[in-house]
Amino acid sequence: MTIFIRWGAFSDTGVLRLQNEDSMLARDSLFVVADGMGGHNAGEVASAMAIKFLGAAQYNGIADAQQLNSIIKEVNEKIFQAANEQTDQRGMGTTLTALVITPTNKSKSENESKSVTVANIGDSRTYLLRAGEFRQVSVDHSYVQELVSEGVITRDEARTHARRNIVTRALGIEPTVGVDTWTLPLIAGDRYLLCSDGLVDEVSDIDIETCLKLNSDPQQTASDLVAMANKNGGRDNTTVIVVDVLDKDTKAVSKPVDSTLSKPQTNLSFRKLIISVVVAVVAVVTSVVTTSYARSGYFVAYEDETPAARVLIYQGKEFLWFDSTVEADSTLIRSDLNLALDAEIIARPNFSSPTDAQKYVNQIREVVKGN
Repeated sequence: MTIFIRWGAFSDTGVLRLQNEDSMLARDSLFVVADGMGGHNAGEVASAMAIKFLGAAQYNGIADAQQLNSIIKEVNEKIFQAANEQTDQRGMGTTLTALVITPTNKSKSENESKSVTVANIGDSRTYLLRAGEFRQVSVDHSYVQELVSEGVITRDEARTHARRNIVTRALGIEPTVGVDTWTLPLIAGDRYLLCSDGLVDEVSDIDIETCLKLNSDPQQTASDLVAMANKNGGRDNTTVIVVDVLDKDTKAVSKPVDSTLSKPQTNLSFRKLIISVVVAVVAVVTSVVTTSYARSGYFVAYEDETPAARVLIYQGKEFLWFDSTVEADSTLIRSDLNLALDAEIIARPNFSSPTDAQKYVNQIREVVKGN
């Protein structure tokens, strides 16, 4: 049986973030989502590096899970080295979930048995919809996943937990990293979903499953899922790749999408009409919206870049002429934190209220005391 692969991919900055630190690759037999983390634009650099090196490795062929594992470990070394050579990128890292149709070597026979290999580091995810059954293939490397595995909290509670964004494993944070892989049969009718945590933090698994079942077109499905995340808050970047495994009766494969971040297209004449109406209103509401946005939310960060820097709770955003203001001093010192917590604070975790921010700081304090 001749198998065809059709896919759709979409990524968006979200409602609250100012830049997209996600990167993605959707090409032939390789699909990757990487969610960067780190201060300034370092997260974007880390995720882009992961995509670049994996994409290059694909051209030499990826035979199996073992080879994919080795390639990802090499990528980890490159990101770790780059982070240590550039002070402004220190502490950068990225999650990664990848799906490869193996073997990818084009010299192989068309009739040779192929498989799906999934690899994962961090809390980006790969799901599978097979014969009406929807399940998560990858397993998160995160603080809340450990709590779920121990039976302390449920999966639904994990979605709203104060420390849901803490990853326990990522590319580039340590000189070596463990890579989880799974090998599955390549079966016509299967639909895979790769996504960053921006989707699963905003949209429940039940709603994701429903969307995957209702839409036959993978590109429309990817766009709809991102739109759902933004509608539910859009607090983070969201990246989605939908991969369909089809038989010979299915038409041509979708066009390749590399790490370009897709944006929705609008009809030109309609856009001109909208612009003509909106321009008159924008000048009136801009100052109000800007002020409200700049003062919204809270985040936790270091007061400076020195080892003796205190961990502070800030209100607002550093946006245009606005500066964030200190809400509270945690009394925690950077030198007391381990590498994972240090990277977490560098990423400036966001919260909707000072109470949530304080709870987060208290949890960090408990970890420090335990060490």
